Amino acid sequence: MRTLIDTLKHALLVIAVMLTSWLGFVGEGVAAVPEDVVNRPGQHASLQMHYPERFEKAAAQLDEQAVKSLTRLQYRLGLEEMPEVDVWLISDLDDYFEWNDIPGRAPKWAIGLSLVDRHTVLVRHGLGPNRQIVNIEDTFDHELAHVAIDVAREGHHVPRWFNEGFASYHAGEWTLERSEEVARAGATSDLIPFKDLDRTFPDHAQVTSLAYAQSHHFMQFLAKRYGEDVFGKLIHRIRENDESFSVAFSMVTGEDFEVQELNWRAALAENSSPFSNLADGTPLFFGASVLFLVAWFVRRRRRRKRFEHLDDYLEGWDADPSRYQLPQVYTQSV
Repeated sequence: MRTLIDTLKHALLVIAVMLTSWLGFVGEGVAAVPEDVVNRPGQHASLQMHYPERFEKAAAQLDEQAVKSLTRLQYRLGLEEMPEVDVWLISDLDDYFEWNDIPGRAPKWAIGLSLVDRHTVLVRHGLGPNRQIVNIEDTFDHELAHVAIDVAREGHHVPRWFNEGFASYHAGEWTLERSEEVARAGATSDLIPFKDLDRTFPDHAQVTSLAYAQSHHFMQFLAKRYGEDVFGKLIHRIRENDESFSVAFSMVTGEDFEVQELNWRAALAENSSPFSNLADGTPLFFGASVLFLVAWFVRRRRRRKRFEHLDDYLEGWDADPSRYQLPQVYTQSV
């Protein structure tokens, strides 16, 4: 009798374990997305938009922006088409992981995230971790560029500086602070060799900032010298021939990459020198700085006005937008 009871207990235990495992399997990956979150196709065929209803206006703004952004990305990277990309506009990036039952969390300082393995872009709307207004337009373009590069390279390696520099260039994230930072580094020979930025960026915040700034500036240099389609040609060459970046650069441009890096450094050093700027009796550097500053303020004012016209309800909104400058922090998940 005891043996029969023990057998039944064992059988029930096995059934319970199997049932628990089955329920876990069925529930795995099932999104616990709140009912007020909108899920709809974007204007561009490649986009799927996800956002709380209260963010409707901001989402529509990004949706319209995406059409132009994706068109530029396809030209710049030589892409015939983009796969489906999920865009999440949310007040907390961690909501995406929680709602979709995905392990992991976003870095505390992140305002945007590219999950390139999932073709997913996350954009934080409202105030960032540092209580500054999140520039959702630039953040969106930056993270979308990371996804596009991942699609274009098809698993082949492209330098980290190229990836980050292109994303920043595509989003138009050039600022007066970055201009001064690169000019100062160029004048003092403190620029970081790009070979040191091939796989990773430095951990120190100040050096990391310079790595992003000079990567963006060098992409501007390449675009001006060879045209914007050079980015796509380089990635295509790397992908089709499994070549290193330096080899692909030589084959595409007919010039040596290390030589062009030296030319870029020399031009920066020359243009950053106060003596060279005053050689013809005209304070070119000062004049350019003034013009850049005026353009920056005009651009900032226009974006602030667009932000103020969004009638979304932003959680935690208790600050005057004019008191905060735009953040410049992003991350990429690979």
